[in-house]
Amino acid sequence: MKVTVLGGAGKVAMGAIQDLVENRDVKEILLADLNMDALEKRKQFLNSNKINISYIDLNDHESLVGLLKDSDVCLNGCSHVFNLKVMKACVDSKTNYTDFGGLFHWAKEQLKMHDDFKQAGITGIVGSGSAPGIVNVMAKYAYERLDRIESVHIRDAIVNFNQKENDFVPPYAIGTLLDEYIMNPYEFRNGEYVEKAPFSGGETFSFPPPIGEQTVLNTIHSEVATIPLSFKDKGIQDVTFKLALPKFFEEKLRFLVEMGFGDKEEIDVQGQKISPRKVLESIIEKKNNLINNDDQKHDDHKILRVEVKGEKNGENIEYIIETILSPYAEWPHLSQGVFSVGFPAAVTTRILGNNQIKESGFFASEQAIPTQVYFEELAKRGIHVEVSCKKNVIDTKELAVK
Repeated sequence: MKVTVLGGAGKVAMGAIQDLVENRDVKEILLADLNMDALEKRKQFLNSNKINISYIDLNDHESLVGLLKDSDVCLNGCSHVFNLKVMKACVDSKTNYTDFGGLFHWAKEQLKMHDDFKQAGITGIVGSGSAPGIVNVMAKYAYERLDRIESVHIRDAIVNFNQKENDFVPPYAIGTLLDEYIMNPYEFRNGEYVEKAPFSGGETFSFPPPIGEQTVLNTIHSEVATIPLSFKDKGIQDVTFKLALPKFFEEKLRFLVEMGFGDKEEIDVQGQKISPRKVLESIIEKKNNLINNDDQKHDDHKILRVEVKGEKNGENIEYIIETILSPYAEWPHLSQGVFSVGFPAAVTTRILGNNQIKESGFFASEQAIPTQVYFEELAKRGIHVEVSCKKNVIDTKELAVK
C-alpha cells in the first residue's frame, strides 16, 4: 500500500512513520509538510527507500487532491483544525482517511461527512491515536459483550520521571494541549450533553505502578462526542473523559494559558501583529527540536482506563479495561507520548490500507475498527490490553488478546 502522512515533519507523526517504515505491507510513504528542511532531516534520519517527501499547503485544495490521488490511505497528522479540509480532499481523490482526533466539536462535524465518504467508496475514521483511538476500541470490546450499556468513563493519566522541574516538554502537540486547557469540556449525562468549566470534575485515583496517585480532570475530547452516538442503540446514558498530565508540565501550562499565550488573536507588539499562541509554538518547536534526540533517555508512562457498566442477560456487569503504555524499547529515540499516539494511528492506517474495513463511510474508531485485529496489532509492539469483568460481585481478569 501507499500511505501519505500529512504533517510528516511533526513530532507525534514520527511514531506512526516508524511503524509504517518497518511494515512489509507498506511499499511507499509520502511525507508532506510546509517545512521542507524538517522533512529532509526526517528522511535522512529514517534512511528508508520507501520514503518520499513533498511540500504541501493544506489550504490549496487542488494541490492536496493531486498529492493524495495515488495513495491508498491518508494519515492526517496535522492540527484538528485542518481535518475537514483534508477530508474534503480525500473525498475528491478517493483516498481512505484517518487522523489523531477531532477534539469534540470538529469530530461532530466530521461525522456529518459519512454520506460523502460512502458515495466516494472510501472509509474514514476520526481519532486513531491512544485517546481517542485505543480507548474507543476498548469501549467497543465491552459494547460487543453487553446487551445494554449504562455508562462509559475514560481516564487517561500521564507521568514523566525524566522531566526536570524547569523543563517544559509537551507530551503531544502544544496546539492541541492549549485547546484542551482553554475550551469548555463536555460530559454526557442522563442522555444529554452538559458543558463544564476547564479543570472541573477532579477525581483522584490510585493507578497501578508506575502511574501512582493522580487527579484527573474534565478535558474536551472527541470520545464524549462519538461514543453516545455509537452506543445509542444500547441505551447509553453517561460518557466522560478525564485527563491527568505530568504535574510540573500542567502547572506551567496553566500559567501560560492564564498569561494569554493560548490566545490565537493577534496583538500589537511595537507595531507588529503577533499571535501569542504562534510565539509559544515557535519557541517550543525551537527549544525541544522536532527531530528526536537519540541520547535522551525517555521515562514517561501513560495509563488508559475505560470503565463500562451495563447488562447482559438481565445481570449487571462492569468492565474495567486498561493498558499501561511506556517507551518502546525497540525505538529508544521516541518518548512514550510519541509512540503511544503515533503507533496506534499507524495500525488504523494499515487496517484501512489493507481493506480490512469493508464498509464505506465515515466513522469513529468504536464504530468500525475490528477489535481482535486491532488488539493483536498493538500487542506486536508490547501494548497489551487487560480486561476485568465484575459479574455478581465476582471479578475475573483476562487479556483482550490471548
